[in-house]
Amino acid sequence: MKIKTAYMGEIEIDPNEILHFEHGIPGFEEENCFVRLPIEENSIFQILQSTKTEGLAFIITSPYAVTTNYNFDIDEATVHALEITDESEVAVFAIVSLKETLAKSTVNLKAPIVLNTKNNKAKQVILDSEKYDIRQKLPFESVKG
Repeated sequence: MKIKTAYMGEIEIDPNEILHFEHGIPGFEEENCFVRLPIEENSIFQILQSTKTEGLAFIITSPYAVTTNYNFDIDEATVHALEITDESEVAVFAIVSLKETLAKSTVNLKAPIVLNTKNNKAKQVILDSEKYDIRQKLPFESVKG
C-alpha cells in the first residue's frame, strides 16, 4: 500500500504494520490509522505518520531512552480497549516537540502512546499524575545520536 508522508514523500508500507487508534489521537480524533517509520540518522526517534493525511506526522521516541524510572499503570479501560493480555505485548512511546535544536526540544511524558504490539491497537493515554511533564526537556546525552 502506498501513502504520502510529511517527510519521506510517497512510500510503500505494509498494511499489517498500520497502528489503529480507535478514537484517534487527542486533537486529531478523525485520524485513526498511523504507521511508524524509522529515522535513519538517529535510531532513538521514529515518525508516527498518518496513513490518511500526508502532512500529519509526529516524532516519537521511547520514553525509556530519555528518562530513567519511567513507569505508570495502564488503566483497565485501556487494557480492555487495546485487548492487552500480557505486559510483553505492550510498547510505549512519547511524542517529541521539535524546537530549533534537539537540545531545546521536549518530550511529552504526561501523555504516552500505548501500543499492543500483537494486534497493533494503540491509544494515547493521559496520566493522572504530576510525576511527568508535558514538556520534559530531552537529556542532551540521549539526543547526540
